Amino acid sequence: MNKLTRRDFAKSGIVAGTGTAISRMKIMGANDRINIGLIGCGDRAMQIYPIFLKEAGVNPVAVSDVYQPYLDKAVAASGKPVAKHEDFRRLLEIKEIDAVVIATPDHWHALNTIMACQAGKDVYVEKPLSLTILEGRKMVEAARKHNRVVQNGSQQRSGPHYQEAVKLIRDGAIGPVHKITVGYTRNSMPGLKPLGELGKELPKTLNWDMWLGPAPYVPFDPFRCHYNFRWFWDYSGGQMTNWGAHNLDIARWALNARGPSAVAAFGGRYAINDGGETPMSRR
Repeated sequence: MNKLTRRDFAKSGIVAGTGTAISRMKIMGANDRINIGLIGCGDRAMQIYPIFLKEAGVNPVAVSDVYQPYLDKAVAASGKPVAKHEDFRRLLEIKEIDAVVIATPDHWHALNTIMACQAGKDVYVEKPLSLTILEGRKMVEAARKHNRVVQNGSQQRSGPHYQEAVKLIRDGAIGPVHKITVGYTRNSMPGLKPLGELGKELPKTLNWDMWLGPAPYVPFDPFRCHYNFRWFWDYSGGQMTNWGAHNLDIARWALNARGPSAVAAFGGRYAINDGGETPMSRR
């Protein structure tokens, strides 16, 4: 297995591109089988992967994760023998895979998607689409260049109650809309302490260098793993891009708006001094 360096990641981003959902659909025959691969097998993956497998014609082929316990869970969830890889690039080399489901930490979304498009795979990638705006634009370029279907997952768009509310607003049920105030409060913050199963020493079951991927190198720290990655700017925008993105999207959807013309924000990490960086409270 070739060692993957941060320089390799940078080159991949420059040569390729990254993506938002594109406005075309591939029409497939009712009898066609869709072979899928799973990239990233953590908690979110185990919520959505079984849903994909329930769809008629969907056939799991391979799974990939840098953490062995997650990889083993995904194999078990597949319901049939599948290939498993620590390195997602090996999964992308499997020619019979038609599409991939990406549920990695946010800082990996861009390269996972770009490289999947380059490999001729269609993509479902979890929100947030990317870590930065530039990454998102490069993803779009890759999807268009390689003529791939790329869907960004935002599950509230599929909720009938959200769809009905959006329709009512667009149909004028409440009259002209001049302002929408969006809020989200969560009274639990998972991951505020290092996860016990990882301990302080780098476990043999985790490829830390591959977990970091395109992010700057730091020594292994269990506080950065799993859900905790959301507390660090190198990997995430915090709860604003995790949960805030959902509700902001609903407001934008209801207004049929393409995007903001200006943005201002402030916030901080209050009450708990835990070494995290992204705000606990933000406006």
